Formats: sequence, C-alpha cells, structure tokens
Amino acid sequence: MDKEFDTINQMYLSQQFVDDSEEEHQVEECRSMIRAYAFTENAIVSMGDNKLNCSYCYFGGLADVLGLAREERQDVIPSLYEGFIYNRADADDLAHRHAEVAFVHMIKPLSIDIRRDFYLSDFMRLRDKDGAWRTVEHRMFPMIISPNGNFRLMACVYTLAKDEDHRAKIINTRTGEVRIMSRKDYEDVLSVRELEVLRPIDQGKLSKEIADILSISINTVNRHRQNILEKLNVDHAIEACKVARVMGII
Repeated sequence: MDKEFDTINQMYLSQQFVDDSEEEHQVEECRSMIRAYAFTENAIVSMGDNKLNCSYCYFGGLADVLGLAREERQDVIPSLYEGFIYNRADADDLAHRHAEVAFVHMIKPLSIDIRRDFYLSDFMRLRDKDGAWRTVEHRMFPMIISPNGNFRLMACVYTLAKDEDHRAKIINTRTGEVRIMSRKDYEDVLSVRELEVLRPIDQGKLSKEIADILSISINTVNRHRQNILEKLNVDHAIEACKVARVMGII
C-alpha cells in the first residue's frame, strides 16, 4: 500500500460498527446499484466496506482502456486500497488524495440523510495500456452511513475526465451547488489553535517551547497535539506534519 493512503485507510478503519442484519441487506442492494453504475458509465467502481476492510469492485470499459489484466479484476479485494488504480497513478496526484479527508470532515457534522446529498469529485492521471497518461475523474459517494454516524460503505467511481476543470469539488446533488475546494477546506479540518500548535511542531519545537510561544500550558499543548493526531488519523507528530504539508495547511 502506498504510504500516502495510510491516513485515509486509518480514518475509515478506526470507526466502530455493530452487527446489523438490515445494514447487511443494504450492502447487497448497494452492490447491485454499483454494478449497474459501472456498466452504464463504462466506469471502474470500487466500493469500500469499512467494517470488513474489503472493497467490492466492478469493471466497465475503463478497465480495458487502462489495460487491467484478468487477475486484477477481482470482485472483492481484501483492502480499501485499489492497487489496480493507484499503481498506475502519477505520484504527485496521489499525494492530493487527502481531499477525501477534508470531504469526510465537512459532511460528518451533517445529519445522516443530508450527507448522502454530497459527493467529492477530484482527478488523477493514470497510465493507460499504451503507457500514455489519461486524466481520470474520481467521484466518491457515501453509500451507507451506520446509525451511529460512521461511514460503512463509500463508493469510488472512476471515469475518463470529460471537462478541463480538474480542481477538486464538492457537489450537492439535491441543489446542484458546486463548491471548489480551497486551502480553507483543508485548514478547517483543524481548529485555529491546533494549526498554531502544529506549525511550531513542524519546525521541531518541543511542547514547552510551544507553550511559551503561545502563552498556554504544556497540558494544553499536549491536548491539542492529541486532537491533531486524531483529526488527521495519524499515530505521531511526524506523520501529522507530513499530512498537513500535503494538504497545504503548513
């Protein structure tokens, strides 16, 4: 798995789920819907099951364009990481997949029903079967949200890009509103004070030094450090700084 995906992977797998027979029925319904989606759009669709740490995959005509081998076209893969996509992607484009973190952060405070009105659209370059770069649109849809508010199924739909505007966007399918993602969307993942703490961490400052700079207690600094790790879904400060640099917020 590409290291750039670790933060996204942990964001989903750290969620708590309970056994729910009705939800399992919904999973089967979603699999049928996504299979039809792949057929009608000539798309590759990977739907991540964050409870079971697997992905349900469906392959339309884009799979032929990219030259996916037969062994790559598995109905179920034991991971949320679609190697058949990411192994063909431009490394710089992969680094910007953290739009997914900002998108989930933005819609999570909304009610469960309203969350389904939104999807993320971003872009990456993939090598096709002839070795040429093709720009592919990645759309991410929340499919099943558990009663406790956690994201059970997230569908990623990959199609050849149809327009020239390749900025990451959040689209409201109910109203038609299109929101171009900006640096502030990434900054909003952390509070103003958390950003003030993270920047000197990135400069190598210790907690006591940060406390002196910001005129707060060491305990407060450490509490902000812990919040930063939890929000960015990382285990230590070095990873937090790396993710924040990729997101462009430090």
